[in-house]
Amino acid sequence: MTQKKILIVEDNKDLLELIGKYLRGSGWEVALAHGTRECWDRLTQVRPSVVLLDMLLSEDSGFEIARRLKREHAYRQIPIVAMTGLSSRHNVQRCFEAGCRAILLKPFRFTALDKTLTELFDPPRLPIGPAASDSSGARDLRLGGI
Repeated sequence: MTQKKILIVEDNKDLLELIGKYLRGSGWEVALAHGTRECWDRLTQVRPSVVLLDMLLSEDSGFEIARRLKREHAYRQIPIVAMTGLSSRHNVQRCFEAGCRAILLKPFRFTALDKTLTELFDPPRLPIGPAASDSSGARDLRLGGI
């Protein structure tokens, strides 16, 4: 099995290093980008399986980075997981409209990060038959289990 590569883009250096250390310990090949410029440099060097993207970077908007990734042919298939403290429905919708496949609301637990990444690469199977219409356990899996 090929080791999955993740690019983490975060302008809070302590948080960037903490998430990177955790994911390395979980078996990921990790590339860190402390801001927008490093993001584009790392993308060409690493060719990640997924991008974990802070949506409120100090240099540039994570929303714009996500839109640009989805416009560029070389990167459009890479899933983006948004990390944000913007929890309003409007901002959550903006993340999806920008091209993010999942959202982790800050602060988040590493268990939510694990679950989100697992579901990106091994989505849960939906029940077939009468149970499929039961909405008692329904939730939006794109929100990292929130």
